[in-house]
Amino acid sequence: MRMRSHFAVGFYQGENTKGNLNRKESVRNTFNSPFQPFVLATTSIGQEGLDFHYYCRKIMHWNLPSNPIDLEQREGRINRFKCLAIRQSLAEQYTGMTFREDAWNELFSKATEDYGKCGSSDLIPFWCLSEAQTVKIERIIPLYPLSRDVGAYERLIKILSLYRLTLGQPRQEEFLEHIMKNGLPEQVLKELFINLSPYYRKKRML
Repeated sequence: MRMRSHFAVGFYQGENTKGNLNRKESVRNTFNSPFQPFVLATTSIGQEGLDFHYYCRKIMHWNLPSNPIDLEQREGRINRFKCLAIRQSLAEQYTGMTFREDAWNELFSKATEDYGKCGSSDLIPFWCLSEAQTVKIERIIPLYPLSRDVGAYERLIKILSLYRLTLGQPRQEEFLEHIMKNGLPEQVLKELFINLSPYYRKKRML
């Protein structure tokens, strides 16, 4: 079976030449489009400071880093402002909406207005949609049974959840799941919950 080479392309650190720099910029720009290449294989050079979120919402970790912050950095390449998962979720939510000029600007303006009435922070809808987000960012990790990666992954998720909590990140489901497995009642969790949004709008009583 033959496969065109542009469906998968490598993004790596090569010799510091003008041709290599132009190639890396070209690879990044073409991957951030709805056209080929559809798969980008990268070394640690693509782990920080680059945006791949425009038309990508799946990330596969070929290996697990020892530092949970590195895992967060990797997934931060596609979990960003107005990422693909957010746009697809809003498109499903506002299926019957009509547009005049710029579809995405009008869609986000409508979502901002609707969520603002519910007392949501300014993180919504640009960074997350809470329970309303139907399309998720997917983390794929090929774990082999009885391998060391199984225990390493559990450790990473536990530490990463605590790391996210300290920074006020909106994705705290894994942290809550870890606490629930250790027998802490749900009612106690609700009493201990702290809203770490930039600010919280209370519903206005009419």
